[in-house]
Amino acid sequence: MAVYEGMFILDPAKYSRDPAGSAQQINDLITQHGGSVLAARLWDERKLAYPINGHKKGVYWLTYFKMPGGNLTALERQCEITDDIIRKLVLKVDDRIADALVQHALAGEAAPKRSAPPTAPVVS
Repeated sequence: MAVYEGMFILDPAKYSRDPAGSAQQINDLITQHGGSVLAARLWDERKLAYPINGHKKGVYWLTYFKMPGGNLTALERQCEITDDIIRKLVLKVDDRIADALVQHALAGEAAPKRSAPPTAPVVS
């Protein structure tokens, strides 16, 4: 089985109402098509470069998964007809760097979000 990286842009309104459900929906799609999720995490919420189906913002969800190559077409088709997924991009990961990418994604889940940069102290 090959390792794939999937970047999914999710509907921000639906994600804000049920973040766990939206994320679980992607995991369920992958497992329904014979794959197994290695790492999945929120990447970012951003303004889109251009509106897609009336959406000006999107929630970016990064997923690494293993799947037989023959099942990928069916997964991509299912993503296209799922309302919660605005866009998707699935790339095959080179076997030599797959473990490093998955470990990096797992480490990103545990890392705290960056806060605002520290301000300079006020000198009187």
